[in-house]
Amino acid sequence: MKTKIYYVMDTMCGWCYGFSDVITKIEEKYKDIYDFSILPGGMWVGDNSKTIDVSLGDYIKSHNMKIEQLTGKKFGDGYNKNILANTSIVLDSFPGAKALVLIQRLKKDVSFRFLKKLQEAFFIEGKDTNNLETYIEIAKSFDISKEEFEKEFLSEELTKETLKYFDMVVDLGALSFPTVILVNGDKKQIISQGYSKFEDIDKILASSNFKN
Repeated sequence: MKTKIYYVMDTMCGWCYGFSDVITKIEEKYKDIYDFSILPGGMWVGDNSKTIDVSLGDYIKSHNMKIEQLTGKKFGDGYNKNILANTSIVLDSFPGAKALVLIQRLKKDVSFRFLKKLQEAFFIEGKDTNNLETYIEIAKSFDISKEEFEKEFLSEELTKETLKYFDMVVDLGALSFPTVILVNGDKKQIISQGYSKFEDIDKILASSNFKN
């Protein structure tokens, strides 16, 4: 059995978007050596979901400036206009978390590419991730039918499964997003917490004693 790499993140986490090129490149390079899984953490769910107002929008923009400076990733005009300046938008991580759990069930080999497209839809184009059509459109680009995706997405089973993913994040001890964790049996190593450069993670994985 391959050593596992868990990528703990949230679809509404700006730092996770800033990290998206790095983790996609890592998964592509090491997918034949390690077993990768995405664990959505549920940053804004239930009572913690947020409705955009001017104050919150400005707060997020100030953080996004730091993300752009450090990572080089840019936030799109669509995101700034349709999300951060739209006081009818609710920031709810649960639909995005469900979509990530589902894509790993339906077609795990495309899950990191699905995630990257989802982040671009939100953080660049400013698409509403409370709208099921946002996910269906991306799923169709990976040859997953609207009917299949919609049926599974709306199921009670997927809701329960997603809550279990949140529990896994807690059990792994991930305290922030993004976090990358190596797990082999009862051995665990956090190899990245917050933004890290590709070269730094690459060096750790290439020399890891966790490889089988």
